[in-house]
Amino acid sequence: MESDSARAARVKELLVDCYKPTEAFISDLLDKIRGMQKLSTPQKK
Repeated sequence: MESDSARAARVKELLVDCYKPTEAFISDLLDKIRGMQKLSTPQKK
């Protein structure tokens, strides 16, 4: 699994064309992602 700094760098890369991406936005986004539960893969029948 990627470290937070690697994720932050990737998000910053994705937002490079957006208007003023901020460190606060990126860190808040990573906090929210960290708090989410991983979805289980649905079983095929």
